[in-house]
Order: sequence, then C-alpha cells, then structure tokens
Amino acid sequence: MEVTRRDLLKLTGLAAAGAMGAGALTGCAPKTPAESVDLAEAGAADAGLPEFLAAPEPITDFVDTREFDIVVVGAGESGLSAAHTAAAGGAKVACVQNIGTAQTTGNMGASVDTTKTDEAGIQACVAFLMEKNAYRSNRKLLEAWARNSFEAVTWWADTAAAGGAESKPYDSERQYNGYTYYLHANTYNHLEGAHNDAALAVCDAVAAEGVEFFFNSPAVQLHKEGDRVAGVICSTEEGNVLFKAAKGVILASGDCSGNQEMRDYYCPDLRGFKTMNPFRDGMGMMAGIWAGAQMTPVNHSKMVHGGGSLTRLEMPFLNLDIHGKRFMNEVLSFAYLNNLMRPYLEEYSFENPMAAKFFTIMPANWVEIGEQWTATHPEEVKFGVGNMKVPSEDQFVRGETLAELAANINAYMEAEEWHIDPIDEAAIVKSIEDYNALCATGADGQFGKRAAFMTPIEEGPYFAVPRGANSVPAVLGGLTVDENQQCLDADGNPIEGFFAVGNASGQFYGGVDYPMDVEGLSIGRAITSGYVTGRYVASL
Repeated sequence: MEVTRRDLLKLTGLAAAGAMGAGALTGCAPKTPAESVDLAEAGAADAGLPEFLAAPEPITDFVDTREFDIVVVGAGESGLSAAHTAAAGGAKVACVQNIGTAQTTGNMGASVDTTKTDEAGIQACVAFLMEKNAYRSNRKLLEAWARNSFEAVTWWADTAAAGGAESKPYDSERQYNGYTYYLHANTYNHLEGAHNDAALAVCDAVAAEGVEFFFNSPAVQLHKEGDRVAGVICSTEEGNVLFKAAKGVILASGDCSGNQEMRDYYCPDLRGFKTMNPFRDGMGMMAGIWAGAQMTPVNHSKMVHGGGSLTRLEMPFLNLDIHGKRFMNEVLSFAYLNNLMRPYLEEYSFENPMAAKFFTIMPANWVEIGEQWTATHPEEVKFGVGNMKVPSEDQFVRGETLAELAANINAYMEAEEWHIDPIDEAAIVKSIEDYNALCATGADGQFGKRAAFMTPIEEGPYFAVPRGANSVPAVLGGLTVDENQQCLDADGNPIEGFFAVGNASGQFYGGVDYPMDVEGLSIGRAITSGYVTGRYVASL
C-alpha cells in the first residue's frame, strides 16, 4: 500500500472520541458529563502508522441542525475571547465545550504594554521570542500577539473583575539588543481557582452578550461542504447535532497533553512525566486533521513546570538528585530542568514521575544570600514571579546538622509516598561537604557554575527544598495556521471556514521547551489569538 505525504497527514486521529451530553446554557456553572463512546477506526494500521491514528467514518445523520454565523469549539481562554469579539462584531455565535464548564489552568496572562513600548521595543520582544523558540515560530503570529495582547488582556481583566475575579497586575521591563520592551500581566494566583476563577466570570459575561454555550458537547467531527468547513458535529445524549457555521469554525479546544498516545507521538521526550489535565484530549485537533488540516511537525514544544511555589524558587544553591549527588550547574531556569531528569525517570522505567524530583540544599541565612543574588542578578535569581509568594520554611525539610538533614530527607520522601529508594545518608552529607570544599576554591571545577554563586552551605539549621517539575500542563504544537489563524491544508493553502487559536494552533512556539522568559506568555497568547480571530471571522 503506497502512502503519500497527504495521506500521512490525513490518516491521523484518535481510535476513540468522547461523546457527552449537550444543552444550551446561558451561564457557566459546572455540569456533569455523560459517558463516552467510541468512534469507528479505519486505515491507520494498514498504512504502517501508530494504532491510535485512525479516522472515523463521516457522520451524515443528525438529530438536529442548528444555524450560527460562527461556532467556537472550546470554552477556555482562547475560546471565550473568540466568542466575545465575534459576538461584538455582530455574529450569531455558539460555543461548544467537551466538558461541563468553562475551564482553564495557570495564573498569569502576559502582554506587551504598547502604551509604553515603541516599535523597536515590539520588534525586540518578537526577536527575543524567535530566538527562544529556535526560529521555528511563524514570526507574524508572534507579532500579532505583541501588537494586540495589551488590548486583549486588558479586556479580559476588566471583564473578570466586573464578575468578581480581580487581577493583581504584574509589570516588568526587559531589554534585548539594546531595546526596551514593557510587559504587563494579569495574575490570579491569589484566588482559590487562580485563572479559572477569572475564566468563569468571563464566561458568564460572554453568555450575557448573547453567545450560546453548549456544554458536555464534544466536537467529534467537522462538517464540510465541498472544500469548505461549514460546521461542527457534536455528540449529545440525544445523538449527533450539527452546528452549522456560515462564516467559520474557530477551533479553541486546547492541546493534547491529556491524551497519552498523542503526547507520546507528537512530543516523545515527555515520556515519564505525569498528565496535569486529562480533559485536554486533543480531539479538536484530530477533527481538524480529518478535515484536511495538518499538524505542526514533530517535535512539539513541551511545557513542564508543575510543582507549585517550590518549583519557582530559582536560587542557585546546591542541588542533589535522588541519589544524594550533585548533578548540574544550578544557574538554570526551572523550565528547562526537566531535560536533566530523563535518566532518573528511566531508572524507574518511566513509570514514576517522582523520579524527576530533587532537593535544593540551603543554609540558615538563605534569604539574606538570595536577596544579595537577586540585587546583582535579577534575571537569574528569583524568589517568585508576579504575585507568587516566597515559600515559607515550614514547607522545607529541616535539620540542625547535616546528618539530621539527610535522615529527614529520607523520612520526607517516605511520608510523601514518592516511592523512591532511600538515599544513602552518608552520600548526602559527603556531597554537601564536597561542595563546600569546592566553593572554598572560588571556582566550580565540576559543572562550571559562576563563581559569584559558589556559596557554601555552612550555617545551620540546614534546609532541603523538595523541587522538580514533573507534570505536563500542555504540549505546544497544534494545527498549522497562517497570520489570520486560518488552518492550512497539506499543500499550505488556507482551508475555507476553518480557524484555530490558542494551543489548538501551532507555530507560535518551536523550541524544545516552552519559554518561561515572558511570564504568562501561554495564557496571554491564548487570550490574544482568540480575541483577534473572533473579530476577524466576524468581519468576513
């Protein structure tokens, strides 16, 4: 059987797709999903592709057909933003969601403050992100975020605040190539549900604007009329419902991090890390591929930074691995530490994500030292970001002596059920003593850490901070799009009536890892891409 490049792009999908109940709702309170059912499988195995890549038979029978100008698939940041601007542009809008509520994760939504940043600064920010993304980004998408993000996140913050979820702004300035650009972010970590509290408030406001929401209504296929995407087919308790879209379908269904098979296929170096958001099943992107769209080439950028405030303690004290050994130059952003963890995950056959954990060893005067480092090296040493607080010492493992600290590290791992073999306590003590001796030389002959950060661990009580990001918030690939977020076919041509935003769309990122250098970029990009695309499609 001969398989062409176009066939490879089309023969991709899930062997099963969820089908849940439906209902048109005017508010955004959580609802209960119904049970899921399987779609038909066809073709992938015969083509020599992984078994999960199987397209279903086209659905042609519907229990109901509903007419709209625009159908938005997904009620996260990008979907809510798209629905808002589409409705504001005069369109009749439906928003379908696979689960029973609007849903987001995270904390911060970043923008370029264009009231302060000049053209050179905008271009410097874009150039910086191109570098961080290994020059695989579509530059026009980065530029669209930089130019429109401040308007978009300001709308989001104002709307959420009116609904009772008020942001605590985080402003900063950066320089690249001698040009300054100013960043502004909404932050919600002070709220119980963080950014999701804001999303629920925004959802209620968007519903009040006239957008019709259909929760527990997963999109299982796109409806085509000739080469044009003309609607979305959603599975409901009553049967399949066709939501027709006269102007266009905007896919805002998020990434595929909750689907292990897709994750392994599109980002294989995530093996062993745990899933954070199972509801992000990638179904929307699969429906897009079955309709002729193409995915961003492998390897997709990965986002690994779960672990709370202790993960964000970016202070270059001594780091010890699960064997009590120093294993790195500690001046490394936590967003990239996951790349050092694969050998440890492999030791546990990639079945225990706790193997990606480690301990930062600190002396009693860690705050004083950290403040000195932050004053002289603010880009490399951070107590926290935005409104995230410095963690308190009651979150640390403590020991009055190094021997007691070593014993308490093992006790902590056992109590927290890491299921990691106990560490030789003598090895922990020796590693700390060896590091102190290395600091005394004034140079790091082991990993090349800057001499300014070679500070010994010599004043007790001593602390061990359990750290390490071992969960996956998102896989950053998605369908390829042009500068209008319009999806492209296998020949690079726009597919009429079909758009993708947020993490359902690709080419915004491109590096091995998600760049944490612009805090809140993921949420800010999602809000902005939806915001500009809803407005654009409404204008067609």
